[in-house]
Amino acid sequence: MTAPGTEPTTGPGAEATAGPSDETPIGPHDNPATGPDGSPATGPEAATIAHRRTHPITPLVTGWKIVVGIVAVLTAQNIANLVDDFTWGRALAALGILAVAVVIAVAASALSWWFSTYAVDESGVALHKGLLSKSREFAPREKIESVTVERPFLARLLGLSKVRVEVAGGGESYLDIEYVRAADAEELRTRILAVAAGVDPRQVEATTTPTAPEELTVADQEPSADSAPPAGTPDPLRKLLKGEVEDGELIAEIPTQRLIHSLVRDADFLLSIVFGIIGVVVAIGVGIWQGGFAFASLIALLPALIALPKYVFGRIEGGWGFVSRITDRGLRMRRGLLNTRTDNIATGRIQRFALKRPLLWRTPGWTSVSVTVAGIGDDSNEASNVLPVGTREELWLTLGHLAAPLGTADDMAALEHLLTARARDIDGLRAPHRLQWYSRRTQVVVLLPGALIQRHGLLARKLVIIPRDRIQQVAIEDDPFARRLRSLDFKVGVAGHTETIGDLPRDGARMLHAVLAHDAATSRRYRDRSTWREPALALSTGPGTDR
Repeated sequence: MTAPGTEPTTGPGAEATAGPSDETPIGPHDNPATGPDGSPATGPEAATIAHRRTHPITPLVTGWKIVVGIVAVLTAQNIANLVDDFTWGRALAALGILAVAVVIAVAASALSWWFSTYAVDESGVALHKGLLSKSREFAPREKIESVTVERPFLARLLGLSKVRVEVAGGGESYLDIEYVRAADAEELRTRILAVAAGVDPRQVEATTTPTAPEELTVADQEPSADSAPPAGTPDPLRKLLKGEVEDGELIAEIPTQRLIHSLVRDADFLLSIVFGIIGVVVAIGVGIWQGGFAFASLIALLPALIALPKYVFGRIEGGWGFVSRITDRGLRMRRGLLNTRTDNIATGRIQRFALKRPLLWRTPGWTSVSVTVAGIGDDSNEASNVLPVGTREELWLTLGHLAAPLGTADDMAALEHLLTARARDIDGLRAPHRLQWYSRRTQVVVLLPGALIQRHGLLARKLVIIPRDRIQQVAIEDDPFARRLRSLDFKVGVAGHTETIGDLPRDGARMLHAVLAHDAATSRRYRDRSTWREPALALSTGPGTDR
């Protein structure tokens, strides 16, 4: 993947691209941002020492993935023969081959690491790769949507983190800097967010402590026997299992008990587990009935046996230790058990909100909230889930800081009514024909001064909120069957997503099209005009200049 962008210029001020102090600098000095006498580096010297390498033990973290992939492919294809022909001699020979593969994989990763550098400056983030065939990925500062700090389990054990820069332009538009020290990843995150906000990275001071709370070292987790921990010291077990996000105003913090209860109360989650178990049991039963139980049959079911626990653990890990805080850079979230991640989403980048309240969540009043952000694709569902399971207060705080006003007398009361009332009791547009009985009972579309809202779902009530100033296009789809039912399908496009609303009355759909098409043509364009960058031509031909 190569993020869209253009080649940045270099020159005075390139020292701002210096990264955290622990990574290997490219150049004659220990600190790439300073010269031999400690003064800021400028001119050609700064341009030659701007790029930095990631942490030197990165090849150990990335090299094992190659080995695991090769072993998995060979084992999956030949597991039955390997079991039938097993001998200790062959096992030792396989271990020797595996050791050679590990050495080769680590060596290849080390070579790739040596020729990979990154830089952060006022124009954006650049990543250079390649020995013979060189490539350059660049994330322009205007296109940076969010910054994520990910800590896979092995990287956490080594005190490392991966920094992912999400770029507007599609689900695969991102740039990965892997791996840097956990503490330096926070500093790098702050620098990139400052660049995206138009702040000179040289003016950004490090906001992280020398030792990040995510580093799993015994020295950090076990206090000495000679002294008790001072009052107010964070619990080491909490540090280890949940981590901390300390800056900004607290929005939501999900306790483990609520997370487990929410999964037990989620019908979609339970049905997925039940159907998965039934499928495995039926497959084993059919295999026994047809030819008797065989080890090879069990191997064939191995992917399903792995997928089910992986799905369960993924749902637990997606909300484990979830903490969200609002900062001057937007919403900052932390989650994860073994593999942790810290996400940052600028509030102005959110294009769409999706609220979900399953049937068994209605009594405690729990709601989940996910958002659509241009540049964050479907493979980053955790990043878009800004509230896995929140109380009413956490829901109001989350939406109050992220969503634009809806334009009602009481926005929170209006949303609560849309979530709790029956669809038939909500004023809005709904399917016109009685043959569309399911849509008539579960779906209603409401147009408010600040947003278009769709309520749908039977057991799990879902609310889609599309701010009107984020709409980029609208479309109406018609066909003979829809004409017979006097309905139309309506599509609303925002950056990164297209929402389809079916079975709307024809007059209502045309009214929505007229109103929202005007919004798409005017609202966003003129509201954001003050933040647009002036073209060079406009600057050179303004008032008082010679033409």
